[in-house]
Amino acid sequence: MVPRQRKERIFRGMVSHLNNLTDNEMRIRYRFGRDSIAYICNIVGDKLRRSTAKETALTVEQQVCIALRFYASGSFLQVIGDTMGYDKATVSRAVNDVTNALLDVKDNFIQWPKDINSKNRMKCGFHRQMNFPNVLGCIDCTHIKIQGPSEDEAAFVNRKGFHSVNVQAVCDYEGTYLIC
Repeated sequence: MVPRQRKERIFRGMVSHLNNLTDNEMRIRYRFGRDSIAYICNIVGDKLRRSTAKETALTVEQQVCIALRFYASGSFLQVIGDTMGYDKATVSRAVNDVTNALLDVKDNFIQWPKDINSKNRMKCGFHRQMNFPNVLGCIDCTHIKIQGPSEDEAAFVNRKGFHSVNVQAVCDYEGTYLIC
């Protein structure tokens, strides 16, 4: 039996790799520009910052970029890891942690109008832009491609024959998400 050869460990420096990308390259890779990524890092930083002195711990920016690349590409964890130079388990943990951190702050950004003035403002916006009276929001759905799960796999196959989850969202007249 031939012993399994270990992968060489790669230690990444703390210098931001984003400094080497143009804003257009960032938008292609992450669907966000430099300022937006910095803003996301700022709002989720406390939840993602590791309380360790290890040099190998991922920075908040690295975790956010891994997750944004995963969200933007619709690719598999292994492919994201190979592309960005991380192990599949590291990518999985970063995507999970960033997703949970974003979910924790979603109510600060996504909310249904609660008072009558907000509702009237939305109705007026739809009427002004589309000549469509008494509308509070527009609803739509999309299928997000996923890797087939090991349990109940058939339940995740959509009508087009690929594995997905159905995501539904409501937007206001300005295209701002109200409910996801």
